[in-house]
Amino acid sequence: MKRDYSERERYLLWLGFALGPGAKRYGRILAAFDGDARAAYEAAGRHDLPPECGLKSALVEKLCASANERFLDGCFKRLLELDVSAAALESPEYPALLKEIYDPPPVLYYRGTLLAEPALPIAVVGSRTPTEYGRKMAHALSRTLSESGACIVSGLAYGVDCIAALGALAAEDNPYPTIAVLGCGADVIYPAANRDVYEKIVARGAVVSEFLPGTKAFSSNFPMRNRIISGLSRGVLVVEAAAKSGTLITVDCALEQGRDVFALPGRVTDEKSEGTNALLREGQAKFTVSAEDILEEYGGMHAVKARAVPEPEDLPLEQALIRRLLLASERSFDELCELTGLSVPLLNSSLTEMEFSGIIKQSPGRVYSI
Repeated sequence: MKRDYSERERYLLWLGFALGPGAKRYGRILAAFDGDARAAYEAAGRHDLPPECGLKSALVEKLCASANERFLDGCFKRLLELDVSAAALESPEYPALLKEIYDPPPVLYYRGTLLAEPALPIAVVGSRTPTEYGRKMAHALSRTLSESGACIVSGLAYGVDCIAALGALAAEDNPYPTIAVLGCGADVIYPAANRDVYEKIVARGAVVSEFLPGTKAFSSNFPMRNRIISGLSRGVLVVEAAAKSGTLITVDCALEQGRDVFALPGRVTDEKSEGTNALLREGQAKFTVSAEDILEEYGGMHAVKARAVPEPEDLPLEQALIRRLLLASERSFDELCELTGLSVPLLNSSLTEMEFSGIIKQSPGRVYSI
C-alpha cells in the first residue's frame, strides 16, 4: 500500500532511517535545530552539524553521508517494496497514547493499518510456555474483550502473546481487533511458526516496530519493545508469569507509564503463576477473573455480536479437512501434518483456533480428537 508523506514527515523520517531507534539522540538533533528536521538535513549535507547534537564522530559521518535525496528516495522505495509504512511522532496515525510515554519511538514502522486512537487498547502478556489453564484463559479473555470492542495488544511471541492475538481475531465483528509489537523489523516474522497469525493481524489490525525493516530479532530488542506494548495500551493484563519472567519487564514499564495493571490469579503451587500472584499480593495489579473486571474500569463497552461455534460448512478449507480426518479417529500432530499436507505454521494455527472454538480437544502427546 502506497503511503504519501508530507515534506516535513520526509525529513523527520530521514532522521529515523539514518539513526535507527533511539529517542534521546533523535531528540537532541531536533532540539539543536529548534525542531526543524529539514534544517538538520541540510546542515548534515554540508557536514556542518553543531556539537549540541551530542553525536559520536562515527554517527556524525553516517548522518552526513545519508543527507541526500538518493538515500532518502531509496529508503521510501524500499518501504514500498516491503509493504511497510512509517509514522513519525507528528504523523496523523501515530498512536496518541504512545506519545504520552517518557521515551516514545521517534519512528514507528508498520504493516496493516495503524490507528491513532483504537478503541480501548488492552495488552495481554504472559508466559511463552503457559499451562493449559493459562492458554484457555488468555484466549477466552482476549476474545471476550475483543468481542466487546477492545483492541488486544501483544508481542506475537510463542505462548500467551500468540494465543491472545488468536483470541482477539476470533471476534469476527470487531473491525480492528489486535496490534502486535515486534522485537524485529515489521517485515520480519518471528517466530517463523507464527506466519499465519502475522498475516491475519496485518489484514485486520497492525504489526508495528521501532526497528528498521530487516532488523533481526536480537534478544536485546525485546526489553525495548515491551515499553511500546504497555505504551500503546490503557491497561496490561498478565495471564501467567513466573517469579523472574520477562513479562514483568512489561509490567514495570506499565507502572512507570501510569497504566493500569491487571493479573489473573493462579494456583499458589504453580511456578508459572508466582509472578502474577506476587503482583496481586503486593497490590501492584488488580484482581481479574473475567473480561468484565477489566471493562468495568473503563465504564464498560458495547458488545459486538459474538461469533457462534462454526458449523462444518462455515469452516475454512484447512479446518474442514482436519475435522473430516478426526471424525474417523483421533490423530497425532505428526499424522495430521502428513495427511493434510499443510505447513507446520498453518496446521498449528488451525488446530489452535479449532481447539478454542470447541470443535476439537487436545490430549497429552499432541493427540487431537473431535
